[in-house]
Amino acid sequence: MSEVRRHNFRPEKALFVKGHAAWVAGQLSREIAKGVWYPSAVSSDLILRYAGAPIGLEDNRDDLWSDILTCMGGGYEAIARQHSGRGDMRMMP
Repeated sequence: MSEVRRHNFRPEKALFVKGHAAWVAGQLSREIAKGVWYPSAVSSDLILRYAGAPIGLEDNRDDLWSDILTCMGGGYEAIARQHSGRGDMRMMP
């Protein structure tokens, strides 16, 4: 918002996401423990790829979720392979 206030906002450099999620106390921790969520630390290039971050030849440019799980390796990579091909519907047009 500070960039908007300074009249520095560049729409081609922005990604807007709409949605809502809410949890009761402890719910997210329980869901992570059950394997519903796969928390991960990822590079800004992965998170910002649809806002113009560089995409390498080894990246799965059509499925961010699968790409992040593949980078996590091990069992996560197997999950990504099992569910790949569904694409990432959050991509910019």
